[in-house]
Formats: sequence, C-alpha cells, structure tokens
Amino acid sequence: MSNANPVMTIKVEDPDSRDQQLDQATSLLREMATSCGILVTRIDFTTFTIALSPKIHFGYIREVDLL
Repeated sequence: MSNANPVMTIKVEDPDSRDQQLDQATSLLREMATSCGILVTRIDFTTFTIALSPKIHFGYIREVDLL
C-alpha cells in the first residue's frame, strides 16, 4: 500500500441511515486493507471519517468519538 491512506468523509442525513452509511464505507475500505485496520472517527453529530490506519492491527476497526 502507498503512503497515502484513503480517507472517506460521511455526512449522515438522519440517524436512521447512519449505521448503513458507515457499514458501506467500512466495507469499501475493508476490501482495500492489506496490512492495516480501519479507524472510524465521529467528528460531530453528522460527520464521520473512515480511514485505513497503520496504527490499527489488520482486521480490526477502532472507533473514536471527538464529541
């Protein structure tokens, strides 16, 4: 994998669709992950980032809440 780790930003429309949108984003990045895990960061009530992170072991997803 290159030095540039993919990052997705999700703006959720409503709480009911939040989990579905996050599941779709993590599924896409899971396909790209070859040696690292996924970091999901809650920025505020409607904004999340999902990124591959070499600081997280392969196969794991870590969630961080900045609220």
